[in-house]
Amino acid sequence: MIFPSINFRHSIAPFAVVAAVIFFVIFVGTATQKSSAEESADKIIALCKNDSYRQGCYDREISKLMDRLTLEETFKVTSIVQDKDSGYPYCHVLGHLLGGVETAKDPSQWKEVAGRCPTNMCSNGCMHGVFQERFRAEALPDSSVNDVSTILGGICEPKNDWNTTLLEQATCTHALGHLTMYVTNANTRKSLLICNRISINKDGYDFRPLCYDGVFMQIFQPLEPEDFALIEGKVPDKNEVKKFCFSFLGEERNSCWSESWPLASDVLKEGPANAVSFCGKLSDAESQKKCLTDIFYIMAAQLNLDEKKITDYCGKGIGKVKGQCFAAAATRFLEVDSRNIKKTVRFCQTAETLGSGDACYRQLSSYASYNFSRGSKEFNNLCQSLPQKWRALCFSGRSSTI
Repeated sequence: MIFPSINFRHSIAPFAVVAAVIFFVIFVGTATQKSSAEESADKIIALCKNDSYRQGCYDREISKLMDRLTLEETFKVTSIVQDKDSGYPYCHVLGHLLGGVETAKDPSQWKEVAGRCPTNMCSNGCMHGVFQERFRAEALPDSSVNDVSTILGGICEPKNDWNTTLLEQATCTHALGHLTMYVTNANTRKSLLICNRISINKDGYDFRPLCYDGVFMQIFQPLEPEDFALIEGKVPDKNEVKKFCFSFLGEERNSCWSESWPLASDVLKEGPANAVSFCGKLSDAESQKKCLTDIFYIMAAQLNLDEKKITDYCGKGIGKVKGQCFAAAATRFLEVDSRNIKKTVRFCQTAETLGSGDACYRQLSSYASYNFSRGSKEFNNLCQSLPQKWRALCFSGRSSTI
């Protein structure tokens, strides 16, 4: 091949100009984008600074950015707000809003939008919002369980462009539980049957209890006007809730009872002893233990992932219950956001000073390969951050119980 001759002496200047342009586009352009995201974050922080409910203000104001920013850009602003204001660690509701807004632009692209939702951020609320928006106005109450299961089956399985962790599959399946209630027009028993069909992955991992949680959470924790309209007349009050939940059996009953916690929220927030009493209504020890883990997991979010408040709460527990409380809260930190690794380990160090370190570290050790892909940066960081006693268990990925 013959190349044209180049007069290098005269070509240096044009190449220098081109290099300068490339430098400007790559580096200055990137800096501009960064400053733009930070500028949006700073404006929202200033706007919400004195709001009596700052978290709600952030949810509202950040969601408005979707009028001019992409889904990804809006989550970038969210991340910056969280970095700058430690009082906004839990953005699950915002994730719902953003996923719903993006899906509403073209509901036929809902699966593509779900794949664009960030993982390990905002407790995967984005994916929940996508699913609910897709079927918000298209209930299929007359469709058979088989028909609906065919539509929803396989959505949470790993795909070529979506190599999911077990946590991501779990939160996706939980979101499907919510979704079944929209599809069936809040037919609870039909929704549970669908959960049975779509919640065991191809490797045999059973996510059915998480799908059940989504079904009952839709009843007891509606978020938006459409949610309230969906369940109108179908929500038991405090006097009826036990009869309602105990009309179900096994894991379905357990999920119903745990998800009914909002009806007892004031009591449950007082301390683990009340959680023990609440979960004691279930008949067997294993169900009670799972219920306690669920309640402590929920309380961590209700306390806005505030380490001191959660430490004070769990510290009121006695014996194994205290350890279970610390362990559940620690996993909640990681589930909400993968950036919380340091915070989580620090929290277990605090638990250790209160005699509950083993329970907390053991849970993190077994949770690492569930939450993160083995060998990933996050997986390695978490395992390496644990005390030597727990490091090997963490890297091995063997499950363990409290």
